[in-house]
Amino acid sequence: MKISIVRGAFLNPFELQNYSPLTSEFDLTAISSKHPISDKIGMPLVKLWSPTDLPSFPFKYSILNRLFTDAHQLYGLEREIKNSDIVHVAETYYGYTHQAVMAKRRGLIKKIISTVWETIPHNNEGIRGRRQYKQYAYENIDKFLAVTNKAKEALIKEGVSTEKIEVIKLGIDINKFKPKQAAKINRHVNILCVARLVPEKGITDLVDAFADIYKKDSHVKLTLVGDGPLKRDLKGYKNITVKKVPYGIIHNEYQKADIFCLPSLKTKTWEEQYGMSLIEAMASQLPIVTTDTGGIPEVCGSSALYFKPGDISSLKKNLEHLIYNKEARISMGRTSRILAEDEYDNRKVAKQIGEIYKSLVCR
Repeated sequence: MKISIVRGAFLNPFELQNYSPLTSEFDLTAISSKHPISDKIGMPLVKLWSPTDLPSFPFKYSILNRLFTDAHQLYGLEREIKNSDIVHVAETYYGYTHQAVMAKRRGLIKKIISTVWETIPHNNEGIRGRRQYKQYAYENIDKFLAVTNKAKEALIKEGVSTEKIEVIKLGIDINKFKPKQAAKINRHVNILCVARLVPEKGITDLVDAFADIYKKDSHVKLTLVGDGPLKRDLKGYKNITVKKVPYGIIHNEYQKADIFCLPSLKTKTWEEQYGMSLIEAMASQLPIVTTDTGGIPEVCGSSALYFKPGDISSLKKNLEHLIYNKEARISMGRTSRILAEDEYDNRKVAKQIGEIYKSLVCR
């Protein structure tokens, strides 16, 4: 069974680890742009040119999306996916998803599956042509894999039949992300945040809350792992470390942490759709402080302390509760690990996806 997994510039190992266990069972090939997020994915990969590969310039994606309807197109994609039993794309409006839809309409491929993260109904429709892209997707995609029930509800509100939708939570390698070994006695409590360093992730809220805690207690540390436009503004704070870490060794950062925090905000056009770092933290047996926005409550369940986005006072209160209550950290961490083992083991997820592949082709 020939399966093409198309992710363009968004190709990354944290999603693709849910497919790599299937390489012994299916003829899997991933297809990306020339410069994806990361190409360390553990399966055959074809790289194609995309408008996203152009060097960065002011308003790059605003301009490219208006020129191409969506910049995530791949030149030569039709040739690469021809005769595929299944082409597995993402969302309903990406350029490569539309290319796959048109290839199916021409009889070049058999079936299309799309993984959908979007939780805001009718989002991404402001650019000319996007609504038509989405309508073609609704009509021609054979199965939608929503990563949360909230994503499923968004699809239904946009008119997709419930029979076409399966909810499949994505997972991680729980043998790699695991509880830390018995550590040496450490006077410091280390708070970890793994996220893009952008305003919508609530990074400045976390720094403000931490700075207030540090004024009264110097035995706390904050580690920010990520990259982005805020990186320069985060330099110079006492007991705050900012670093960029390859995904292949990022599990080591969780091993050094005592608390995980993801203070994501919400805008009119964006909210945290899933949060793979939350799952990594759960598998690493860490207690979590995060916001009750987007898909986060569905992902974390009872393994997190929640606060309203932007409420720095509540963020600080939740962090202090865990900083000064080791038993609470231990108890919440155990709850996190159990949830990760039950629902976010990438091998179990891969098996679910494999069964969907088989059922779709055998129809």
